[in-house]
Amino acid sequence: MTLLRYLLVLFAVYVVSGTGGGGAEGQDASARADVGLTRNENTLAARWTLSAPTESVRFEGWVEPDERQRLWIPQGNGWFFDGNILAREDGAPFDSFELHLSPSDKIYDRRHVAVLRIGERGWTILTEGLSLAGYQTVIAAIVDLEGEVFLADDKRVPGGETVSATTGGFVYLGPKHLIAEDHATIIAGPDIPDWMRAKFATDIDAMSQTLTERFEMPPEAPPVLVMSFREDERASFKGSALGRFITLHVRGFEVDRSDEDFMRRMTALALHEAVHVWIGQLYSSRENAEQSWLHEGAAEYISKRAGMDADQLRADLEEKINQCQLALVRRPLIATRYGSRGRAPYDCGTLVQLIAEAASLKNENGDILAIWKDVFERADDDRMFDSARFKAAATAAGGDDFADRMDIFENAMDAGEWASFLKGLSEIGIFVDLLEPTAQHTEEGYLAAAALGALQRDICQNQISLYEREDHYWTNISAHCGGKLPENPELRYLNGVDLIGAPGEAYAEIRRACSAGEAIVLGQLNGDVLAPISCGEWMTNLPALAVVRALPGLPAL
Repeated sequence: MTLLRYLLVLFAVYVVSGTGGGGAEGQDASARADVGLTRNENTLAARWTLSAPTESVRFEGWVEPDERQRLWIPQGNGWFFDGNILAREDGAPFDSFELHLSPSDKIYDRRHVAVLRIGERGWTILTEGLSLAGYQTVIAAIVDLEGEVFLADDKRVPGGETVSATTGGFVYLGPKHLIAEDHATIIAGPDIPDWMRAKFATDIDAMSQTLTERFEMPPEAPPVLVMSFREDERASFKGSALGRFITLHVRGFEVDRSDEDFMRRMTALALHEAVHVWIGQLYSSRENAEQSWLHEGAAEYISKRAGMDADQLRADLEEKINQCQLALVRRPLIATRYGSRGRAPYDCGTLVQLIAEAASLKNENGDILAIWKDVFERADDDRMFDSARFKAAATAAGGDDFADRMDIFENAMDAGEWASFLKGLSEIGIFVDLLEPTAQHTEEGYLAAAALGALQRDICQNQISLYEREDHYWTNISAHCGGKLPENPELRYLNGVDLIGAPGEAYAEIRRACSAGEAIVLGQLNGDVLAPISCGEWMTNLPALAVVRALPGLPAL
């Protein structure tokens, strides 16, 4: 690119970026962009036709820029595209452009999966992801084979007709036989067996029916479920909800209905997203990003309560309590930076919901759905709820048993305060024991990472860099650690305990050593050991692991 062309592109980017949500400066608010979708062999072709020439366009923010830049490829030469801004390298105006879209790859890292392959010829597309800032964006599709359809908002769109990108959710382009319609519309490829489709439909329908009966209000429309499965080296699954749409993506698992753990995961996933769809069609969180522990915790807890037996629920809540401690130790929940990222919204949000229900039941004021019915009744005319309304409803039901504990989450708790907090839950029927370092510990791998993470926070300027390998942990943070982790070592042992083979024991050992004022010695994969490291605040404050011995009598939802 010549210097002149580079400067012209930068100027175009500056103009668009500085105008907020309205597109390029001077852009007519009635400007229109028509998007035509056509399938290629391995990509989806999208062609934008603009109502008037422009020197640049900017995409709305529904798709991560890195995904667009990697997987949405401009056709033809001479284009500048950084995932947000599209412009000609020479600054010339244009009134159309074409991108070829590949399926989203980093599914687990994305809030919504923007482009997905369904079977051999089917595609789903996040409509808002095609929107251009400052333009009324509409979408049409070329359906070129008999038996294939263009589906938008659960309705078949005749050839030549358009739908607005703001219609919400996803559109589907592909074979009709990949769509099953009953109480819920299901879009899935042949890699999803019939029994799995039926299970998801049954679970989602049951959850929706329960919420409709308890809250005495049906959602606006039945859900649309988009499912995909791919073989992968790493096992993961991803669910999300948007309007009436639920997306469930499974990677790396063996789809086996005799596998109780797999089936439990899938049930939880379907029910969690079903709660989001029911609530999301009728109400909205005013603090969707700022206090996501509220709506994520509610969906997680309600779905667990509905889909698990007593033993499963106890074990799941035990894990969430421990994960919440590790996420928040020495930090508050009621702070966007901590309570709304990673697992904290799910784990800590679930703990809040458990406390709310236990306190309400102790005061003979109903279960968790009774509390949420009150939350919705407190919502304003725009059907918006927030953490203040939830706290008011839960306090009305649970009194000081809830309010005093909720207040604690507004402050950071060290390890000792966490121990006192958890033991005090016995007053509302949640009985928790705390493991001593010498006790037998769970062998969950995350415990080794928690121990090494605390160590790095203490000696590496409050930063963490850990990569779990098959036989060691690799670090990439030595430059920040004052020589205490030289040459980014490959770590295998902590005070002689195997971090890979006995992660729970390693976690217990760092707690024991720090409480005794002893140093920590890390052993490398090659047999070398590092110089002893003194315990700091993070290591010293690693919390004792909780064992949930009993829960209050929880009525069936």
